[in-house]
Amino acid sequence: MTSLRLISLPAHGAIELLAGLVTMVAPFVLGFGPAGSVVAVALGAVIVGLSLATASTEQGSMPISAHFAFDRGIVIGLLAAGLVLGLAGDAVAALSLSLIGAALLLLSLSTRYSATA
Repeated sequence: MTSLRLISLPAHGAIELLAGLVTMVAPFVLGFGPAGSVVAVALGAVIVGLSLATASTEQGSMPISAHFAFDRGIVIGLLAAGLVLGLAGDAVAALSLSLIGAALLLLSLSTRYSATA
């Protein structure tokens, strides 16, 4: 099981930061509808904030188990938002958020959630 977890937590945070920025920029590049734009920018900001929590090694930082749980929650949120936006008729936003959700799920599945690099 651990042989598939090749990505360290700091690398995970860097990739997650990039995914959050892509999520926030996508509505303006791909032309989402108003609802899709609001959802994408909001979820992108949450992803960026979560990714920045991996950079902190101080005593009061977020526990690794919490980061793991938030990663799964964000994936569920992205996939649910994709489904709702697809039903609302914004196919581009639905596809984009679903693909980003799938990419973050793969990232989460391949990350070693441990304090050691």
